[in-house]
Amino acid sequence: MRAMPRQTSLVVLGLCLLATPGLAQVGAALFPGISPAPLVRLTGVLETGYQAGGAGFPVLRVRIADKRWRFRVSRVEPVIPAYRAEEKLRRVSPLGLRLVAEERLLNVLQRPDMRERAIVLEGWLRPGAGVLWLVSVEVAAEP
Repeated sequence: MRAMPRQTSLVVLGLCLLATPGLAQVGAALFPGISPAPLVRLTGVLETGYQAGGAGFPVLRVRIADKRWRFRVSRVEPVIPAYRAEEKLRRVSPLGLRLVAEERLLNVLQRPDMRERAIVLEGWLRPGAGVLWLVSVEVAAEP
């Protein structure tokens, strides 16, 4: 008798797992403006100083903590190939991107040796919100 509830639970769990991709489609239909942020890699040079006036891709204004910088983008790589990361970056407001990350990553990004050299920023891009949530920061490999 006790085996029956366990078997039923396993069948229900299996059906739920099979239906999960369908749940994502239902969620997208119910909430069309909400989607997961895509993971992108941006290679470029972080420059000190702040330009007055407008800015736009490939030179982005970025804000790290409370400091303003310029990030001169030289390469854009979407981690998911179908995502048009460069097109999305062009939609970033002239006000720029706020770089958000754990404190240790922000500290690495603000080190003097990371300025004026090619670096790779990897993170979740939300162009409408003006945010790049960083998951890694590293020096770019030499070409």
